[in-house]
Amino acid sequence: MKRIIFVITLVVMFSVGAFAQYGVRYSLSNLAGNNSIVRQWANNKYLLYTEESGSTEKFVLIEGTTQVPTAKAVSLKNMYKIRDFAVCNDSVFFIGVYKNRGFWGYFNINNLFTNGDTITYFLTNIISSSFGGPIGDDWQYSFVNFDELQTIPLPGRTELLLTGFRQYAIYENGIQMSTSSTPCLFHVKPPYTSFDYAYNASGSEKFDDIALNGNDIVVVGREDYTASDSANILFRYFSASNFDFTATPSKEQIRKNQTPSMSKVLIEDVGSISGNDFAITYYGNHNSNQGLFVELYSITLSNSSAYLYHNYYTFLPQGNPLATGCTLKKSTFNSIANTFCVLQDMMAPSLNVLSSVICRFEFANYPNSVACTTSHRTEYGTSVNSLANSVYGGYDYILSSGKWSSQSMFIRENASFQSSCLFHEALPLTSDNNLDTPSSTLMTLTKGTYTATRTPFYSTPSTTSCSLQCAH
Repeated sequence: MKRIIFVITLVVMFSVGAFAQYGVRYSLSNLAGNNSIVRQWANNKYLLYTEESGSTEKFVLIEGTTQVPTAKAVSLKNMYKIRDFAVCNDSVFFIGVYKNRGFWGYFNINNLFTNGDTITYFLTNIISSSFGGPIGDDWQYSFVNFDELQTIPLPGRTELLLTGFRQYAIYENGIQMSTSSTPCLFHVKPPYTSFDYAYNASGSEKFDDIALNGNDIVVVGREDYTASDSANILFRYFSASNFDFTATPSKEQIRKNQTPSMSKVLIEDVGSISGNDFAITYYGNHNSNQGLFVELYSITLSNSSAYLYHNYYTFLPQGNPLATGCTLKKSTFNSIANTFCVLQDMMAPSLNVLSSVICRFEFANYPNSVACTTSHRTEYGTSVNSLANSVYGGYDYILSSGKWSSQSMFIRENASFQSSCLFHEALPLTSDNNLDTPSSTLMTLTKGTYTATRTPFYSTPSTTSCSLQCAH
């Protein structure tokens, strides 16, 4: 196997105090940083995924020290593009897409980045059946566009819950004549070679995002999701410890139709602020203005039914709309700072310039108020692709990754203070704490089961260093 060694010049040396105080921005000049994703591993260690040119993908382990950050890179299986991953102790679980087919997998961080190890992929199989006629006449089900991942840590095992689609395609004489896609939820258990999937056969229900809320799972989605200006928000509630697509109360669909969503809906557990709470965020209309909504909900179980309470919302009007074809990218919540962050791409129509924007909402005074203290906007030529929460040494951080000047970029910023690594500005907002209870309807999901093929891939690390572009 060919080993690729990246040489990156260290620009600035720094101390632990400077690193820990407000914020830092690293660049990795030999990595393109396309579709990057960042997560904290442990203490001062961070895992960065990035897509490179030539259909190659990499994981990079960045570790801060007293003077110089160090990094190791491992190459991944070509064209297996990762959409989301989660760190569970010393293991990484990931999902993605290979040539329009979904996959998941895992590896051990210590083993992989020490001496090399196997990265195990599970590529979903195609359900296919000939229906007569000339050779090449066929119909196929495939599982595609895996997008969001939620791990379910249970005693002795980790289960996966993810969003995606089941695609139905008809072929005549080997030519694809028609396709249709059905939004699905996917549930995967060890040994990960089979999976359950579920969909709404009675209505238009797209599953957008998933949150582990205490011992339970909340899934948020949209009704009539292809109509971006009128997609009502939907919720489903599952038990994490004994997950079942068809058990009570998951048969109930909870429908919020006061404010339709104009984007993907994101969800985060914020139970630390006052109990069994979660937040959703989406782009919508309010009093003839477009902007960002952040809403707070709580759940109560009674007689095997889930009752959802809408407790609070904050609306942030935004003069620059979401960019054409874009949606909300990611959200994250830092429990120490009680700070909720939302990443979106905005377009300035007069300038035709795309900017990545991170809006920061403070929950410290909830339920009295939820303030949007700052918006973090990137300068021209810089894009942010992912957000994550981080806690280290008593400090609370928000992680972000993306591209800066055609190279991979990683930012760690204190959640309680502003740094100079991103542009900041204050924004106006409107809020309301009128209690509302969305209605629920019996809407059972249809469940199916199929298989995946295990495909191991061995990789070894190469050592590199990082350039420090900003420290504040």
